[in-house]
Formats: sequence, C-alpha cells, structure tokens
Amino acid sequence: MKAGIYFPLFLVLVAGRKRAIYYLSADLQDPSLLKRCKPLSSEAHRAGWQGFHYLLGGVKAGLVCVYGIKA
Repeated sequence: MKAGIYFPLFLVLVAGRKRAIYYLSADLQDPSLLKRCKPLSSEAHRAGWQGFHYLLGGVKAGLVCVYGIKA
C-alpha cells in the first residue's frame, strides 16, 4: 500500500437471507481508509504479519450497490 497501488474493492454482505454486493472504485481509495492492526506476536505461525481494517465511513457515497438491497 505504500506505493499507492489500489485494486477495486467488492464487499459481499450477508444477513440471514438478505445479500448485497457493493463496489468501491480504486480511484476513491487512499491510505486514510486503512487502519493497521497490531503485528502478530513472535510465537504466532506468521510472526510479525500485520493486517488492516477498512474504514469505510468516509466513502459511503462512493459505494455502488451492484446486487441486492441498497443500505
């Protein structure tokens, strides 16, 4: 992500029998959308690996519903 290379994001949401798929263009993504997680401990199978969470609150208008019920 440091290089600023982003890929389109598809979100598949499932709640019981309801399903929806949302699309977020790569053009609307930037580093502020990502919150880093704490790196895994030295005892973990993939020690040092660090994931992230998407913070989608700021791009809600950019999400396009391509299938299902719009939120």
